[in-house]
Amino acid sequence: MSPSTASTSRASSAGRVAYLVVPHFPVAMERRERPHLAGQPVVVVNDARLAGAATTVLDCSREALAEGVQPGMALSRAEHLCPEAAFLPPRLDLYRSAAASLFQLLNSQMPAVEQAQPGGLYLDLRGLEGRDAEAMTVCQGQSESIVRELRLAATVGVAINKFSAEAASLSIGLNRILVLTAGTERMFLGGFPVSLLPVGGETQRRLQLFGLRRLGEFARLPPAAVLAQFGWEGQRAHRLARGQDDRLVASGQSERSEAANQQFDPPLDNLETLVTAATRLVTGLADRLDTTFLRAGRLSLEVTCADGAFLTAERLLAEATADAGRLSRLAETLLRSLHYSDRVEALTVMLSDLSAPSMHQLSLWHNPQEQEAEAHLRRLEARYGADCFQRGVLVAPDHRLAARRYVKTRWRA
Repeated sequence: MSPSTASTSRASSAGRVAYLVVPHFPVAMERRERPHLAGQPVVVVNDARLAGAATTVLDCSREALAEGVQPGMALSRAEHLCPEAAFLPPRLDLYRSAAASLFQLLNSQMPAVEQAQPGGLYLDLRGLEGRDAEAMTVCQGQSESIVRELRLAATVGVAINKFSAEAASLSIGLNRILVLTAGTERMFLGGFPVSLLPVGGETQRRLQLFGLRRLGEFARLPPAAVLAQFGWEGQRAHRLARGQDDRLVASGQSERSEAANQQFDPPLDNLETLVTAATRLVTGLADRLDTTFLRAGRLSLEVTCADGAFLTAERLLAEATADAGRLSRLAETLLRSLHYSDRVEALTVMLSDLSAPSMHQLSLWHNPQEQEAEAHLRRLEARYGADCFQRGVLVAPDHRLAARRYVKTRWRA
């Protein structure tokens, strides 16, 4: 174990939260069961039979990431990028069992534990405010017990709130601990990419259009301006970027899900009507998750037919989401893959594997080509001056004059 600390401890009235995670949990489990895979590129794929859709990447190792493979990518693309990888089918029961064992181990030793996602847990460290060395010792003990009992390697971040603790854990390597001293959260978060924020695709797109690349840039904006440009979702994310997160550790939640059901009288005999009903149910569930800052990692459907037949379908998501549009499209794909024996009497939609705001390690990996391009731009700037490149930033997308919709700014603020 190689612990590290952000700065010298000082007293604080804030709480203390640790985020402990086994990175790339499916890959870690496969390597535990198959030690010969250590050091090799590994790709775990979604089973297409679960949804009747194209096979995609569920998880991949750091070696595969370095070759350009990403969760959610089509299997054919992953095979092209990293043909030497070991491509493995998912063993969902193994992952669920291991996640439950990890939760039970920590829950037996800590006063409050919340499962954020399979392989990732929040630990309540209240009482250790201003006592960074003791927090380090507690987390080191938990990590060592995981290695000893479960043969898994974890990383731990400690901060005054969930978001900062998770960022801390994802910024360091395996078997390491990072303790953020209270008051340093905003400075620490400033260099992270805005892609870590748990917001939908549209908000991410607008952040990019405004030239906001780092959390520090976003955090410097006035709250009123953020609300006007990005709405309530953006305002919640703005508080996170500033190191402010009021969510408490929800003790004892090892399994979480949200479900909605609709009965049809008379039973439905039209698939399009069934799809419309599913979209309505999914949208309601997604809105419920979004208001509590949760994301779903699994979508399940249960259909009851008039002849008593019970049909089920589910899909694991490569990246947890609360995007109603994405979830609705997936629900439609699942419904169209089923073979109906009679009219439909009832439909149940369930979102499970719920997690707190997701900030995946993948976001911290920089594309080598992007790094090369960035270095080239810096060389040109050094030769021709800082104003040789300019960026067009969308500021008024609805202005009647096209010339007023954009402003020119320096390439780097």
